[in-house]
Amino acid sequence: MKRLRPMLILAGSALVLGVILWVLVAFVLPHEEAGEEKGNSVVLMDVNLDEADSIAIQNTFDEYVLMKEAIGSYYVEGKKGYEVNNDSVLSLLESIGSLTATRKVVDAPTEEQLESYGLASPAGTLKVTDDEDVYEFSFGTTSSSGNYYTQLAGDPAVYLVDTTVPDVVLLSRYQFYTDVMIDYTGETEDLENLTDIIIGGSEREQEIKVKMNELAEDEVGSAYMMVEPIYQSFSSAIQDELNELLLGLTTCSVVGDDTSEEALKNYDLDDPHYVLTYILDEETTTIYFGRTSDTGNRYCYVEGGKFVHSIDATLTECLGEPLKSYCEDMIYTRSADSLSGIKVTNGEKTYTIVIGEKDEQGNFYVTINNKQVDSELFSDFYAHILTIGITDLGQKGDSTEPYLTVIFTLDDGTEEIMNFYSVSELKCFCELNGTGNFWVSTLNVDKILENAQKLYDGEVISLEW
Repeated sequence: MKRLRPMLILAGSALVLGVILWVLVAFVLPHEEAGEEKGNSVVLMDVNLDEADSIAIQNTFDEYVLMKEAIGSYYVEGKKGYEVNNDSVLSLLESIGSLTATRKVVDAPTEEQLESYGLASPAGTLKVTDDEDVYEFSFGTTSSSGNYYTQLAGDPAVYLVDTTVPDVVLLSRYQFYTDVMIDYTGETEDLENLTDIIIGGSEREQEIKVKMNELAEDEVGSAYMMVEPIYQSFSSAIQDELNELLLGLTTCSVVGDDTSEEALKNYDLDDPHYVLTYILDEETTTIYFGRTSDTGNRYCYVEGGKFVHSIDATLTECLGEPLKSYCEDMIYTRSADSLSGIKVTNGEKTYTIVIGEKDEQGNFYVTINNKQVDSELFSDFYAHILTIGITDLGQKGDSTEPYLTVIFTLDDGTEEIMNFYSVSELKCFCELNGTGNFWVSTLNVDKILENAQKLYDGEVISLEW
């Protein structure tokens, strides 16, 4: 018996577990879930509703009626002339007309059961009118399988249906509108015809005005020039971000169909945070951007439009970037091919560089202080000047005498004068032809003079700093 005792204990435990499992399956686990697995489907509707007169929908977000205007054509009641995606309406009607329950849950539910199924106060109701026939549905909560508890008017039973119809019924009317906020593809043709850009609004310290940059053959630089509040090559990075924003506006969601002054105020669109105006194919478009919602979407509205939309707020961050971010980093953009000479001086030392024609291998004939130097070394010297970046926007300060001067002589004999004025040990103010708006690193200014000496000495010029 002592040897059999462990086996008897195990057998007894197994029996007890088996009984518990049977009780769970028979009495505790929801029978409707087990029934769903068995596929006990029930056809609730088998009607052609393609020409239904109206669809009335009510849920926690909205209450509206889709009215038939003609066969296959609908509009939102009270909003005639606001284009509706009729394919979406007809798809909903088709789904309603062939609605099948995954199973019947209970024939005569008690008040407690209706409460537990969410049908005492339905999350959504649907009423379809087709001539004299009216079909009404109520949708409650979901079962653990994700299907919705449903009742059909005139039938006290509770059913479970899949998400096809309820997921539409539980949304607002805005899902049915067809509205493309702006027409923009981002393709080469649009980019070539996108001219003026203006960015303003209450969240900007200053208005930005940008124009397409007609680059000459002897210039390098960005495709656009910022003309206000300063004149500077427009940042290609911001340009790319604006392109992404415009593309995003072509697919943004409708969130409102009231654009009255009072309605716009609810979204901060009466005094917009940002205003974006652009000219594409000689047509001007102005877009207002309001506050950001709790879900991280920014409300927006195109001037003259019928709808308020929302867009991912991260796409609009470029509109609030500081002025420096709108500047291309390059302080000089002219190609070396357009130059006949460069003069570098700090009052004590002067380096005069003469740039001659290129040979068959494409190398410049270059002299510095009358000494011929290597063409590649000259290219490295000039590359340093072209890649000096803006550290910040700033003023000239009290300096009256330049810290360093670089004079560029163009092929036609005209000169462009770049002066650097010391602001601190770390920063110099850069001025081109008498105007300037930003600071550059003193270290990089010093390197111009240092590299001029290296060019004269035939030493390697490092472009890493």
